[in-house]
Amino acid sequence: MTLSSHDADFVYNESDGHLGHVFAVYLFDTTGHPESEFTHEQALRWTAERLGHHDLFTHAVRRVPLGLEHPYWQPVSVDARDHVRVTPIIGSGWAPLQEQLSVLLTTRMDLARPPWELHFFTGIEGLDDLPHRMTAVVFKVHHSAGDGLAVLGMAHSLFSDRTMSVSQAQQAPLLPVRMLARSILEFPGRVLRFVRAVPDSRDAGSAVAEELAAGTWDGEREQPSTRFNGAVSGRVALSSTVFSLNRIRRIKEMVPGSTVNDVVLTAVGAGLADYLERQHEPHRGSLVATVPRSMRTVEESESANRLAIMGVDMHTDIADPIDRLTAIVRSSRSEKTRTAHPAVRRQAAASETAPPPLMRLIAYARKKNDHDPSRPRYQHTMVSNMPFTVDGLTLNGAPGVAAIGGQPPVDGDGLRHFVIAADGDRLTLTVVADAASMPDPGHYLDLIRGRLDELEEAAAHPRSALV
Repeated sequence: MTLSSHDADFVYNESDGHLGHVFAVYLFDTTGHPESEFTHEQALRWTAERLGHHDLFTHAVRRVPLGLEHPYWQPVSVDARDHVRVTPIIGSGWAPLQEQLSVLLTTRMDLARPPWELHFFTGIEGLDDLPHRMTAVVFKVHHSAGDGLAVLGMAHSLFSDRTMSVSQAQQAPLLPVRMLARSILEFPGRVLRFVRAVPDSRDAGSAVAEELAAGTWDGEREQPSTRFNGAVSGRVALSSTVFSLNRIRRIKEMVPGSTVNDVVLTAVGAGLADYLERQHEPHRGSLVATVPRSMRTVEESESANRLAIMGVDMHTDIADPIDRLTAIVRSSRSEKTRTAHPAVRRQAAASETAPPPLMRLIAYARKKNDHDPSRPRYQHTMVSNMPFTVDGLTLNGAPGVAAIGGQPPVDGDGLRHFVIAADGDRLTLTVVADAASMPDPGHYLDLIRGRLDELEEAAAHPRSALV
């Protein structure tokens, strides 16, 4: 099957400064379940029994000669030894695990093989208020295979009681030849579709401009950049913490229509402003978050990545925490309106008709961008509320208790935040930063905690908050 334009874009943009993978870390309570602390051979057998759950495990990305068509998925023979690792964790607390995760984040995936990896880290102890002894399983997948919801579906199949082994895939030696012949025959039609889409894209652009002028949503504003908006160094600093989800829910009750993510954005924005202030680099404007939004409930698509990108103003120029949360709710609502608007969706659909050579040329130009941090920009950092859950997940009987998500920092976006609801009353926040720009993410998380405390204190003294 040929990749969609959206999915292929992750392959075209793959480079040392723009690694295109995502990972989900699932933590299992192995207290009383020693059989869940796998040896390497046990992990290989466990994995082999589940490879039939998704085509990802037995298909690799192949490029079409001449590049006239997007890459495609080809069935290949799979050796689990190329994809599965088991590592005992020595030491207590987050640090030993975070060191391993940092390596995985910055290690480029081999797209010559099916783009997935499973890493089992055993003997983990001393993580906040989580169980005494755990195993962490890292499910690392290239973004061309799917977004967060797609990865969630794969993980729920893996960590279920259902096994589904697969026989080795049948090789298709003539498939590359067939794909080349088809790409040559279909390329003129692809170019024609692109040309025909230009007027519709222009009309959609005019409609978008009219809606913006009418105030249907807020417009973007250029803002000064930060130290996190230059080229990345290739080294990552990572830190995670656990918050009380009920605590965040109590805060959001102060502002009608607010969400858990709005509260997190309020604390993150203020914490980031505090961090920059302590680096003697106060931000002269308002920090804006890149927030991925799933479009599955908005439109149908054949893409494995059904996302729209929102730019949510975190209103860090507003001092009062409840006023800031109120403003963020308005900005989030505005961006949801914009990204779901039919004219905006038409623009996105028209861009997906671009011929593969043009998309590769655009990707090449992105790689040549020097990402000068002195230039203004519209967005500063990613805050992603990833849909990973541990509900119903087990590892050889050990129940899932928490999840962590992550993507590597990329050029122009050297600081990323990942929010995931765990079991019960837990919510994990993981900060992934380019180590040259933020070597101390633990200190940064302390600042975010302080801003959450500030919000909680403000919520303890109710007042009117109009949205």
